[in-house]
Amino acid sequence: MNRKLIFGIARNELATLFYSPVAWLLLIVFACQLGFDLSTILAAITRIKALGSTINFSVTAGIVLGYQGIYEVIQQTIYLYIPLLTMNLMSREYASGSIKLLYSSPVNSMHIIGGKFLAMVILSLLFVVILALPLAVMFIAVPATDVPLVLAGLLSMFLLMLTYCAIGLFMSSLTSYQVVAAVATLSALAFLNYVGQIGQSSPFIRDITYWLSIKGRASEMVGGLICSDDVIYFLSVILLFLWFSVIKLDNERTRRSFRGKAGRYAAAMATVIVIGYISSRPAVMTFYDATYAKQRTLSEESQKVMEQLDGPLTITTYVDIFDPEFDIASPQSQKDDFARFKMYTRFKPEIRMKYVYYYSAPRDSVLYKQYPGMSVEQIAREVARKKKCNPRRLVSAESLKDRIDLKAEGYRFVRVVERGSGEQARLRLFDDMHRHPSETEISAALKKMIVEPVKVGALTGHYERSITKKGDQDYSIFATRGRFRQSMINQGFDVVEVDLSNGGSIPEEISILMIAEARERLSETELEEIDRFVARGGNLMILADVGRQESMNPLLARFGIRISEGILAQPSATNPYNLIPCRGTQGAAEQMKGFYRNMVRYAQRAAVTMPGAVALEVIDTTRFRPLVLLQTDSTAWIERQTTDFIDEQPSPDPGVGERLGHYPTAVALTRQLDGKQQRIIVLGDADCFSNAELTAGERPGILSYNFSMIPGSFRWLCYGEFPVSAAHRPNRDTDILLTPMSLPVVKQIYCFWIPLLIGVAGLVVWLRRRKG
Repeated sequence: MNRKLIFGIARNELATLFYSPVAWLLLIVFACQLGFDLSTILAAITRIKALGSTINFSVTAGIVLGYQGIYEVIQQTIYLYIPLLTMNLMSREYASGSIKLLYSSPVNSMHIIGGKFLAMVILSLLFVVILALPLAVMFIAVPATDVPLVLAGLLSMFLLMLTYCAIGLFMSSLTSYQVVAAVATLSALAFLNYVGQIGQSSPFIRDITYWLSIKGRASEMVGGLICSDDVIYFLSVILLFLWFSVIKLDNERTRRSFRGKAGRYAAAMATVIVIGYISSRPAVMTFYDATYAKQRTLSEESQKVMEQLDGPLTITTYVDIFDPEFDIASPQSQKDDFARFKMYTRFKPEIRMKYVYYYSAPRDSVLYKQYPGMSVEQIAREVARKKKCNPRRLVSAESLKDRIDLKAEGYRFVRVVERGSGEQARLRLFDDMHRHPSETEISAALKKMIVEPVKVGALTGHYERSITKKGDQDYSIFATRGRFRQSMINQGFDVVEVDLSNGGSIPEEISILMIAEARERLSETELEEIDRFVARGGNLMILADVGRQESMNPLLARFGIRISEGILAQPSATNPYNLIPCRGTQGAAEQMKGFYRNMVRYAQRAAVTMPGAVALEVIDTTRFRPLVLLQTDSTAWIERQTTDFIDEQPSPDPGVGERLGHYPTAVALTRQLDGKQQRIIVLGDADCFSNAELTAGERPGILSYNFSMIPGSFRWLCYGEFPVSAAHRPNRDTDILLTPMSLPVVKQIYCFWIPLLIGVAGLVVWLRRRKG
């Protein structure tokens, strides 16, 4: 291929573009849009700091990503610029008749298309240079700017523009009318955005059309994750439309039959589809996370789990045709569902996804009226047809009972993760705004299959808080409720009840024993069994409460702790129900880390709320080393009361109780035993983890950490096995030096002076051309 000819055609094309005002006007408009978008997002970020709030995210990512991030906004509008630049690439040659001169000159179709496209590459680079201009203000205003993240975003925008240019070039080669070429380009882009929804019921066709879809292709790279399949997609689509353009010109120069012409197009399409299909297979995909904190890939703990997870892995999704959540796993949505596990298939390409569609008795009585006289099976098949699901794929829930107890799941959406060796774990949807399991829940389910599960025993027999009942004072939400994200069964724990009242013993597999407000004194036999559990190295969580001094102090005395008489009081006008906000201590932040560090960081608002608590006293440090985890504010006091604090209100006068001061409400105890640290947590309030408190909502002026304390405490008690931490390296760029007062200067530079300089450059070129 003659490079000089290609460069010559590219040079002539650029001259034509920049001797006309269209290219300059588009560059000016593009620069203005970028300036306004940059000013908007900078104003939002600087406002956070100006209001005294802490920036806890990557400022670089906030500028280029997010709802108003400049690259996110630009990629949604860049398609409007390209058709105006490409519409006359070949249409002008047809309309002016100069195409005949090109045909008669010693250039072939590849030279023509190559030269035209090279001109668009250079023009796209000018757009990328404008997109890179915000780096200047970021280097000045954002300490430790995440440069690789910005470069990944620029690469994605460059590839996206080149793809649009290749499509526009082909559309321009089809007609002599420039407006028609522009409309055809927009139509082609609309089709490539829609094509991913075609043929979703067929696995093979679904893979092809989903790969052809351009929708959201640049989002991963804009976010800092460079995936091989995305890069190959852009290069393949560019190659396809350039190939189409060459074929179109060759067909004009050489007489061929319709079959011959169609065959060449089909060969080009088939070649690119094969490349795309192979490149989208998980086994051949690679990726690079360009973010400093590696936020776009699995955390280190999750990666370790994937390294240990050898052999085949199957994720089987069971979904009821009558379930409102059916659409999440419907045949039309399976590719989107696959994408939810994409981070895991990068590390384990052999993961297989299977779907089982079944029916149970409809919970909506309207269906019986809508289909009178029909059986449940017949109704299910009619509903399946309406939801575009093949009725032949439906099976009854009864036929699946040997594989899974769907009744226990309430006939709701559930996934079963199974290794080739037979180990299983469950993944569920959750009743919150995110719905789908996050990395924490998925990695916990996978880890349960490769390590001994952490079994937590909940003591029963003395009217303790129940882990299965749904009462306000019980613990079913955080312990066993499957649809609650923070539930222990979704975080990698197995929770069972342990009854010692009839001479029972604590099973050997129990590693953590939870005693939640024993309302009756434990017998000597039961205390001896707990002593044996402690002697073998078991860890405990003990939750006391108001009025339980007599029943629980004999147990706590074994660990050097005693419940003080009375209750903690801190009522005020905004806190009429004596809700005690307990703050984290500096010692807990340094030794326990985790959420305790955040509690100290946001000490003015962060607290664990305790609706009625008792103070804990350390009476013996010879066996266990105590560490105060939570304590009251200095305005709390102990109200002397001998009655049970259920319906009582404490006196607002601290004079009738003990003095004001800090009182411990949560204490951690440790000791070395057989080369391992034994751990115990004692809380002065059993209501802080109750169903009522976890669903109470926000408290005025309090940032509640009750949710965080549950997994944080059990993670410490099981030595970090569960929950799996999805924490990444902390971001460095969490500050911005700009102030709201300096924003007008930035806006003036990017919205006025830079577009003005581009306009002046265009004017100079135009004047030089006139003089020439």
